[in-house]
Amino acid sequence: MRQVISTRPPCQPGRFHFRHFFFGLAILLAAGLLFAATAVADTETTPAPPFTLKSLDGGKRSLQDYRGRYLLLNFWATWCGPCKIEMPSLEALHRRFEAANLTVLGVSNDPFGERVVEPFMKAYDLTFPVLLDPNQEISKRYGVHSLPTTFLIDPEGRILGVLAGAEDWSKPETIAYFMDLLNVQRGTPRKSSASVP
Repeated sequence: MRQVISTRPPCQPGRFHFRHFFFGLAILLAAGLLFAATAVADTETTPAPPFTLKSLDGGKRSLQDYRGRYLLLNFWATWCGPCKIEMPSLEALHRRFEAANLTVLGVSNDPFGERVVEPFMKAYDLTFPVLLDPNQEISKRYGVHSLPTTFLIDPEGRILGVLAGAEDWSKPETIAYFMDLLNVQRGTPRKSSASVP
């Protein structure tokens, strides 16, 4: 069914690999890194499992609400050390591409829900939207076995890539990937015509 593109132990930073068309773009390599992001030309994609969850702001959100936009779906918890490490760079990615065609969406696995998630978001100055999955129902549906785990979903609702483990989302090669993916030119994101709640 779903193919895991890259897995790392949850206590170590990972490298985000995508199953997305790069049409022969071979390798993005930063100086001093021991690994590279390889592009895989693969037309076969997996539909993302549908979900509807309560949001931190009290409403409900579903996968369908994000149709027409790229979605970076990050499963995490307040008690997860690697999650805490990657949160600042995930927030930076959210702020950089929020006006483009990308939504960063967190899914909290905390059993106490908003009681612990809301103070955490304030303490870390996080502004990206968060959904609550206290019973891990959606996490299980997505096959999440460790936190954090992140999925990149395309505007048609198909999984393009999976990363198990923490990532520094502010790395130049990661930013370059999203700029290319979202067709961002000269540092100015293209406005999306899709509306997101």
